[in-house]
Amino acid sequence: MTKIEMKKYDDTNPTPTVADRLPSLGEERIQKLSNHEYRQWAHGFMVDHMDGQCNWFTNHGLNIQRVNEDTVRCVSVTDHSFSFDTLACMRVTFESAGIEVQLDPYTVVIPYEKPPEEETQKEVAGMEVA
Repeated sequence: MTKIEMKKYDDTNPTPTVADRLPSLGEERIQKLSNHEYRQWAHGFMVDHMDGQCNWFTNHGLNIQRVNEDTVRCVSVTDHSFSFDTLACMRVTFESAGIEVQLDPYTVVIPYEKPPEEETQKEVAGMEVA
């Protein structure tokens, strides 16, 4: 395959970037995510982490890394709408605090694995105490 043919193939089968997959947030939500309390959280994140340190947000499926004093990077995001929504929210908050958020080409999308269903425990009748 020639370079021209490869380029043509690449142009016809684009892979969406992480930024492309982020949901749009309504104006009301953006204003809330940009308020003082949220910006304070973003600055707290920056103070609590040194350059290169990461934080895995377990309940949200995100791994965020402090790059330097005014930049964070999303190292990975779980391939689930909730995780992408959370990333979109964090991006708004960090950027409203004057902190750059790096996504592509750094972010790795982690395949979502549905958690195993927990078996319901049957109540076992115990000895009756009088």
